[in-house]
Amino acid sequence: MVTFFWHCDHTLTSWHYFVATAAVYVPCFVYPWLRSVFEYKWTQKAHISVEDNGFTRITIPATFHWTQGQHCFLRFTGFGILPALSAHPFTICSSPPRSRDEPSQLVFYIRHQGGFTAKLYQHALLKSDVPIPVVVDGPYGGVNPSRLWDADRLLVIAGGSGAGWCLPFIEHFARSVSTASDEEQANGEPVEKSAPRSLRSRHTSLRVVLATRDTTSRLWFERTVAELLAKFAAAGLSSAVRVQVYLTGEAAEVANLSTNATDPAHSAASTSSNEIIIETAKGVESAAAAVPGKEFEGRPQLPEIVQEEAAQAAEAEESLSVYVCGPDTMQNDVRNAVAAENLKILGGSESGGVYLHSEHFSWA
Repeated sequence: MVTFFWHCDHTLTSWHYFVATAAVYVPCFVYPWLRSVFEYKWTQKAHISVEDNGFTRITIPATFHWTQGQHCFLRFTGFGILPALSAHPFTICSSPPRSRDEPSQLVFYIRHQGGFTAKLYQHALLKSDVPIPVVVDGPYGGVNPSRLWDADRLLVIAGGSGAGWCLPFIEHFARSVSTASDEEQANGEPVEKSAPRSLRSRHTSLRVVLATRDTTSRLWFERTVAELLAKFAAAGLSSAVRVQVYLTGEAAEVANLSTNATDPAHSAASTSSNEIIIETAKGVESAAAAVPGKEFEGRPQLPEIVQEEAAQAAEAEESLSVYVCGPDTMQNDVRNAVAAENLKILGGSESGGVYLHSEHFSWA
């Protein structure tokens, strides 16, 4: 109040407040537009389609580099003036290419609700073959790259629409293991674990925990992960990845009913191994080995999962990084569990500490 009074010639009128507000807001609004136009031009086109689970998939060619967990603000200029003036934040669900020869594409998976996301969904249903002009502002945020690369063990936890958010971490892990495997084959001899990190895989294990109440999302996630890992033929990759899908709510009831129909002795606490069939250009093949994991009914016991991973990391003298994207209750459980593990250091524990990154659920 005092600042506005001093800058407005010692006069407090509504007009002066409007001028002061415009002086702050207009540059902040115009700068992202100018930055996007000069860096990415007006020629960007977004291809929008609908996935099997109802997610809206947005694909945009990219000319810049990004890291896991980063997000962009998208302005779609093909839906009229008002939608073009508003920017919508979406988390990137793809990884940057490893070389210049590979195509660079931003991929976003969106669960449509109402308003603008519903408009994107309707466009994808009716005009999926018609690209839409888009202005990209970003990328912003993201995980700490050094923490991600230096971690021995990775624990990725997500809920609901955070399923797409997990994919860049899975691809990052597969690339790391695949690159180390290629170097090992080039050298003609195995690389010991005690060797420098530059000569071996930066990661030893990846555990992915997804909680979903949607049966179609569960099937889509398992299929997408299988197709993703199938691109990397690295020794030991299958045994180093664990994918656990927890079916809650309606998804658990459907799974329970379908299982009870074939096995009356089935209990809600039992699990089943993932068996995924992928149709490729070469025919139909099983991808069960590509997704080593299980399905569970009920909510995941996140404190126990974090404690288990931290104990295994401490026993092997490895570092652990935890990444979570989900509702507030899920994030609070993971935060408390990681804090409890870090507090053990004060009690003389041999644990090296656990790193945590939390991603806000509404941007995934």
